[in-house]
Amino acid sequence: MKISKRILIILNCFFVLNLNAQKIIDTVALKAGVYDIPIKIKLPKNTIAKSPVYFFVHGGGWNGGDQKEVPPATISGDANFLVDYLGVIYVGLAYRCKGNNATFADAINDLEASVKWFMDNSEMFNADVTRIGFGGSSAGSTLAAIMAQKYQNSRLFVGLEGMYNLVDHDPEKSSFPNKEGRELYGLSTKKQSKRASAFYNLRKKPPTTLLFNGKEDALCHFSQTENFANKIKTSGGKVKIILYENINHTCLNASYPEVMKKSVLEIAILFIEEFQLKNTDLNAIESLLNQKLHGMTKKNTINQVDILGSWKLNNITINFYEDGKGTLVNSKNNTIKEFLFSLELGTILCDFNGETRSFFMRENNKMIYEINLVNRDLKYRAFNYTKT
Repeated sequence: MKISKRILIILNCFFVLNLNAQKIIDTVALKAGVYDIPIKIKLPKNTIAKSPVYFFVHGGGWNGGDQKEVPPATISGDANFLVDYLGVIYVGLAYRCKGNNATFADAINDLEASVKWFMDNSEMFNADVTRIGFGGSSAGSTLAAIMAQKYQNSRLFVGLEGMYNLVDHDPEKSSFPNKEGRELYGLSTKKQSKRASAFYNLRKKPPTTLLFNGKEDALCHFSQTENFANKIKTSGGKVKIILYENINHTCLNASYPEVMKKSVLEIAILFIEEFQLKNTDLNAIESLLNQKLHGMTKKNTINQVDILGSWKLNNITINFYEDGKGTLVNSKNNTIKEFLFSLELGTILCDFNGETRSFFMRENNKMIYEINLVNRDLKYRAFNYTKT
């Protein structure tokens, strides 16, 4: 049965590799108890030489999963810009989470087994496993940072708003992971937390590290990034940190195009240097970013005609009228609030009975958005244009 399943996977991968339009493979790397642990592989097009490999671990607070399935493997958004231009293979790794009654140690076991599966089948993907790297976002960064220390051929690590020291954790700064989450995921003791902290498990010469964090991140405070970077430096490793003003828990999101563009270009530079990539064109990558993110940048000057009409987010609609008044209504068309609005360069100032709320507009004129700091959590709300 196992042999038949392996043959089926290999045949499926071979079929996918021979389709010019299809370069993403979704398959199963292993079975952990009753669970299939999926793996997602994105391959560069038109490459001849063997490609380095970047293993990515998804976030999500270790939440999700049930009695039948684990959360799916995902690949980070920078893959859309870098896979083909740099010739790097992106591999999304899945793992058991709290909904699977699993622990952090179980997750590491799943990740290690998935990496081994890929290594064992590397020839099928034309992969150069002497050049690998790891990355993760949020809770995935915590796992990926540990993984990056386990392999001597791991040349780099990319951490996006992660937690790297679960022992010296200040819940007043970082709300993740909370006490309940720790208990559910096998991190209730200091010994368990220390094993799960890359801060205490750096290899002799840590891989070159690139760390991102928003300075308004309420889940994973940027001091975690700063302290981890300092520990890497004192351990003889190379590290660069990038902190973004007025950004919460996302550094690779097209809703913040300037942030995403800088993040992708920094990752590209890291890959080029540490994977020793040749014949690369950063200008071409930047042009692609500009093209894909066109219209998402903030509009510097807004005219009244730009905003007149209705803008919708889920069950709430904002209406702007020519007389400088507006209404906030629900799905039943009941007015929740009335307001006055004025325009100040690139800002829509809305006065809700003395409470001023600021909205901004994208260059494409199809979206207005609001950013508010509420209870240490920076909220982003985007309203899409619906009608005039």
